[in-house]
Amino acid sequence: MDRPTGSFVAHKEQLLVGAGLSSPDVLQLQRRRTSGVGASSPNPALWRDGSREVLTSGVVACNSPGPVPPPEWALAVKQLTELSRAPEPAPAWWTPRTAYFGSLETRTDPTSCHWDGMNRLGRMDPPLFFFQFTLAGWGYFQVHGKGPRQVGPGAGFFAVVPSEHRYFLPEESPGWTFGWLGVYHPYLLARVRRQVAMGGPVVETPPTGALAASALRLVRGAIKKDFRDRYEVEMALFEFVMAYERWTHQASDRSGEREALLDAVRTRIMASLPSAPAVHALAAEHGMTRSHFSHYFRNRTGSTPARFATEVRIQEAARMLVETRAPLKQIASACGFANTNHFCRVFRRFQHLSPASYRRAFG
Repeated sequence: MDRPTGSFVAHKEQLLVGAGLSSPDVLQLQRRRTSGVGASSPNPALWRDGSREVLTSGVVACNSPGPVPPPEWALAVKQLTELSRAPEPAPAWWTPRTAYFGSLETRTDPTSCHWDGMNRLGRMDPPLFFFQFTLAGWGYFQVHGKGPRQVGPGAGFFAVVPSEHRYFLPEESPGWTFGWLGVYHPYLLARVRRQVAMGGPVVETPPTGALAASALRLVRGAIKKDFRDRYEVEMALFEFVMAYERWTHQASDRSGEREALLDAVRTRIMASLPSAPAVHALAAEHGMTRSHFSHYFRNRTGSTPARFATEVRIQEAARMLVETRAPLKQIASACGFANTNHFCRVFRRFQHLSPASYRRAFG
């Protein structure tokens, strides 16, 4: 798919070669477009231009007929195809750090649909992740050292770039219509990378699920730019990543043991505020030693008891910031932090915003 990177060289080369231009033409383009777009000082205007160009290329679904979608995806394909006929320009605040890019594409030529996760970026381009979900037809996703997995309607994958993976359209496929998103947000990238490591890159995306609904909303937003401001975009991106995390947790905990454990410990922590229960006390309540309980908790949740306790207190503090006008000192005390400075440091570490900025953004 035509992805803008920091310099857009790979994106432009794909489009121009597909249009029949020669290598010298591509090299001339590269020379004209390589100033001021490195990862350390991205050119927002150039990035916005590139993110719009992926919405007007020949592989956008409205310009390229493809396989017939199954009934459960037909309406979504129709709606997004119609929207993609008139993409909106990005506002000035639409930048790599505050927004994302994406589109709805149809691929039918296997020779132009092959992406290698270790050969996507220039030397100065920042890392990012892609999410791609199939609406019609199918393609392959493959992690290095493993066999390819077919990704058809109702399935998708997260691709962290750079990493050792590839995805491609095989000769035997009738075509591949899919929505895709590209996100640079470093905090969300770290969370997605962690989830991919824990649960794998391929996910189920039934049309009635939260993950599919969130992804469809973001594809629509990439086309129409129908967000009020950067804060609404960021909230939509957070909701998307949280839907992925929730799906991963549910998929790995079919028996409900993980959620039952988290609920029990969360209830105990909330009941103890403003104090925090000691790990040995939690262990005793579960009939284990401190060491045994710590291993048990981490194996089932991916977190330590102490970190989870801090997350619960930060979540409660975030709720109070949004739902009350209590001063920071009062919130810090109610959530068991030693003082306001300690609270602000921990809150920023978990939320990547100060408490005051969080309240302004979401309160």
